Amino acid sequence: MTLFANHKISLRFISGCVIMSLLLLFVVLISTIANASDESAGSLRKTKGDVLIERSGKIIKAESGTPVYPNDAVRTGTDGSVGIIFKDNSRIGLGPNSRLEIKQLVFKPAQGQFSMVNKLTKGTGSFVSGEMTKLSPESVIIETPTSTIGVRGTTYNIKVNED
Repeated sequence: MTLFANHKISLRFISGCVIMSLLLLFVVLISTIANASDESAGSLRKTKGDVLIERSGKIIKAESGTPVYPNDAVRTGTDGSVGIIFKDNSRIGLGPNSRLEIKQLVFKPAQGQFSMVNKLTKGTGSFVSGEMTKLSPESVIIETPTSTIGVRGTTYNIKVNED
């Protein structure tokens, strides 16, 4: 009988350890997923005049060095201009009265994962390609309200007029 009682305690102990291990694994996985969505796409450089970031329904005054994330929109005022340097060293410069949506950025060369999708909704933008264009040119896309541009070259300029 004593042997059986010890066996019961051992099973309870092992079951508790398994449950705690699974709970810990779940917490680690959830925090990893949350941190992955917090990974910046790049940062702002050479801000001049009025430059704002639209992020999760909030407006943030931007300065040089401010990180940008997927789903952010960068907006310049009548006296504003800004440069954006992405993780792959691609660069986009925005002129006055411009708005760029950073829709997606995945740059994981070791895993062969590449995707850059930006949308210039108004104003002017100048693009200089980085590593992603060299490694996976079909993965770099710039959208406008009326067209989509697949980037295959190194430098180009875009102007979107408001209707």
